[in-house]
Amino acid sequence: MVVKRNKEKVSIAMSSYLVNRAKAMVDAEEFGSVSDVISTAMSQFILMYDQAKRDGDTQFLSTREYVEDTGDMVESVIKEYLKSPEGKALIKSIIGESLSSPSKSDKPIVVEHIYE
Repeated sequence: MVVKRNKEKVSIAMSSYLVNRAKAMVDAEEFGSVSDVISTAMSQFILMYDQAKRDGDTQFLSTREYVEDTGDMVESVIKEYLKSPEGKALIKSIIGESLSSPSKSDKPIVVEHIYE
C-alpha cells in the first residue's frame, strides 16, 4: 500500500556542501530525490528537537542564541590569541605599519586596553 503525502513546495538556501551531499545520496540510489533527503533529515531533526525540548535539553539553540554563543567563543579565542607571543607580534606589526604609512587623517592611532 502506497501512502501519498501532501507536500508543499518551498525554496531554501543551503550550503553547496549539503546540496552536493544530498545529490551524492541520490546518485548512490540511497534516496529517490534531493527532496526525499531533505524531508528525511528534517523529520529526524524535528523528532530530536521535540524530544530535547521535552527533556529540557538545550543542545538545540535558536539561531540568535547560536550566534551569541559563537560570538562569545570567538571573542575568548581572540583574547587568548592576543595574549600569546604570536598575537603580541601581530599587534606590534599592525601598529608599526600604521605608524609608518602616511594616514589620510592627521589623527593619531590610539590602541586601548589590548591585554587584560
